[in-house]
Amino acid sequence: MNNTFRLLAAALAFASVASVEAASTVNSNFTVSVNLSSRCVATNSGAGTLDFGTYTAFQGSAAAPAAPVTLTFDCTRGLAPVSVAFDTVNGSAAGVGVLAGLQYALSTSAATTVAGIAASTTSIGSADAVSYSVNGSMPANQAGTCGTATCAASHTRTLIVTY
Repeated sequence: MNNTFRLLAAALAFASVASVEAASTVNSNFTVSVNLSSRCVATNSGAGTLDFGTYTAFQGSAAAPAAPVTLTFDCTRGLAPVSVAFDTVNGSAAGVGVLAGLQYALSTSAATTVAGIAASTTSIGSADAVSYSVNGSMPANQAGTCGTATCAASHTRTLIVTY
């Protein structure tokens, strides 16, 4: 019985030590950091054509495109573009250009923003979608430049968003 008692006492002592060790924890803190470089990226570059249709030399009314072109940019959440301008390769930054000897003027709407979704522990989130509608007008009574009965012309313009 003495041996049984010793065995039982040893088993209880071992069980109490094992349960104490299993319940112990220790902490060590660390820092998580990042440097985010905010930006906007064009999502539909080259997707649309601002088409003035057919212009007859010296026509009495201004020409306008059938539909505007919508240009969309995905931007870092909370980053608001501060200005827009047009390229100066095929016209002025204000949007004035010449195509087949016909002057045109481009304009943009105010930006419309669809807010993105914040990242969470279960989702990476999404960007703010910033869109601009680009429209134009071509004044009346222009002669144009064309050596044949009809001429078609086009060139690429770029909307530059500063953020």
